[in-house]
Amino acid sequence: MLLLRLHPAAGEVSVVAAGQARVVISAETSAVGPGYHLYLCDVLKQLGRALHITWADRDAEAGVGDPTGYFHTGHPGNVEQQMLTWLGTSAAQILELRGQGRSGFALSMRFGHAFEHPGALLTPMGPRDEAWLRAVAEDPRRGQDVFPWWAPGVNAASRRGRALSLLWTELTWRPPLLEEERRRFRTVAKLLEQAWREDPTLEYPWREWQEVLGYLGLGGTLAEEVSRRAALAPEGPRIGYRRGSVHVALPEGWEIRIPGSLAEEKLGDGSWVARDHRRSVRFVPLEDAEDIAPASPERRLLELEHRGERVSGRASLHMEPGECRLTALCHAGTRRALCVVSFDDPDEQDWALGTWRSLDRAIAA
Repeated sequence: MLLLRLHPAAGEVSVVAAGQARVVISAETSAVGPGYHLYLCDVLKQLGRALHITWADRDAEAGVGDPTGYFHTGHPGNVEQQMLTWLGTSAAQILELRGQGRSGFALSMRFGHAFEHPGALLTPMGPRDEAWLRAVAEDPRRGQDVFPWWAPGVNAASRRGRALSLLWTELTWRPPLLEEERRRFRTVAKLLEQAWREDPTLEYPWREWQEVLGYLGLGGTLAEEVSRRAALAPEGPRIGYRRGSVHVALPEGWEIRIPGSLAEEKLGDGSWVARDHRRSVRFVPLEDAEDIAPASPERRLLELEHRGERVSGRASLHMEPGECRLTALCHAGTRRALCVVSFDDPDEQDWALGTWRSLDRAIAA
């Protein structure tokens, strides 16, 4: 299986070699918009011509084919309508659930991260309030701005939408620590510059663009223009879910709450690390109880205890200026894990304890 991520707001495109000279490609495009749907279909048709692939006809009962019909007919008319229908239905369903007292809704957000941010609904293009939901439930076209790639073609609007998706969901708002972060900042800067030079009449995130250029240490005429526009931009909350806290899905069903500014990395040994320039959180799933059974001297160091609804644990706390560390052994049912929180400033002890105690596992089996 090959997984391709072609847009920051989209799930992976799955390419599976199914045997007997067959290939199965699956993709969900409604999160991004009609422009992305048309783009992906066109790319697949080009791929088919280049590799002499004969695509199967649409078979709704078997779940095969493009439900909008565009891939098979080349007529794009139905793509927009299907996505608007989906959007209106989704808005109505969310309103109904909110009426029942439920909250914490997200639309088209990728699995693995749940952001703490005000708003009735979180989307890759920013939060939306209840008034927006009501307007869209009544007339879905009023929610067209939630799609990062609405119109056909790779153009200024699609580049701007891609940049906004990255700004909202992926950027860590501090100087980049990892090369992957630096590449992401560069990508955003390049997308915004290309879009602006192609169509300067669009609305651009000037203040956030200025931040990105500052983190990259870029100057020059463009940076001066961005700074000038940023100074004129209206005040208000800035773009970026990762300015706040984020709940991260960890290996084997665990979950933890961390500052959005921490850069995440999955290591080859199965562990997960999140860090910035002065703090780090390391999580290691363990096989069984023997893996974490401490020797007698170590047991005496486990002076802190925590008992949550699904997860409990014991921890030791080492505190020295410039080198503070909390080491915790946690269990949820039969599952075990090690959590190590390191920090430079002793005043962040409460943050370290809160991070450890936020560790959860939805299925404590």
